[in-house]
Amino acid sequence: MDIESIFENFSEKQESYKLTIPDNWSQGRTVFGGLSAALAYQAAENLISDGRELRAFHCNFVGPLNVDEEVEVSAEVLRTGRNVTQILAKVVQNGQVGVMVQVCFGVSRESKLNHIDHPKHDMPIPKKAKFIPQIPKIVPKFIRHFDLALEKGSFSVGTKKDPEMHGWCRLSKAPSEMKMAYLIALMDAWPPTMFQMMKLPAPASTMSWDIEFIHPISEILPTDWLACVVKASHVNQGYGHEEADFWDQNGRLVALSRQVVAVFG
Repeated sequence: MDIESIFENFSEKQESYKLTIPDNWSQGRTVFGGLSAALAYQAAENLISDGRELRAFHCNFVGPLNVDEEVEVSAEVLRTGRNVTQILAKVVQNGQVGVMVQVCFGVSRESKLNHIDHPKHDMPIPKKAKFIPQIPKIVPKFIRHFDLALEKGSFSVGTKKDPEMHGWCRLSKAPSEMKMAYLIALMDAWPPTMFQMMKLPAPASTMSWDIEFIHPISEILPTDWLACVVKASHVNQGYGHEEADFWDQNGRLVALSRQVVAVFG
């Protein structure tokens, strides 16, 4: 099942959405975190009717969500003001909250302030993806849904001393259109950068994830690559703090991301 088929469940606005995520979207024994976060986001977006744009996205991964078991996704408006709408969304399974998301949508306003600090990268657009073999219990199954083209860093353990990766990513099967929910899932496709520093594979779990979106966002086509530079600014006591910048194919900054990752190794 591809990502577009999963999000058909959100085609009509409902009080809650019930669906089952198949095993090919698993990350270990749980649903791929980027997908579960995207589900919560979509429920929130469905409550916006006046064109307000996604400005900030904060996600807490509270507990595991099992594949091949029904989940329920819901959202509620916390407050709507003249400029900003705050929405809380969650993904629940067996009565337990697995993912909790707070989303901020805002209108564009005229302002005398205009300062753009635009970080850049020098990576050429890739001609093809890097092949990643499906190694049981090592490579998560959800990776098959994404193309990754690594420019700096490594997907293998024990190969690098620095927790940093540069590269490109896209959906391996292009949907009919690129939705913001798909973009959120895509931004989480990269493995934690500290893995390449470890001598042996070990489990890891994202605890919280923040994304700030830079507007206006240029149109990103379903077949487009998304550039990413991600690094861990601090790794200590079993936790890594990862920061990432994302650009479109034209070098325009799309979003700034930060994750707190618990690593058990």
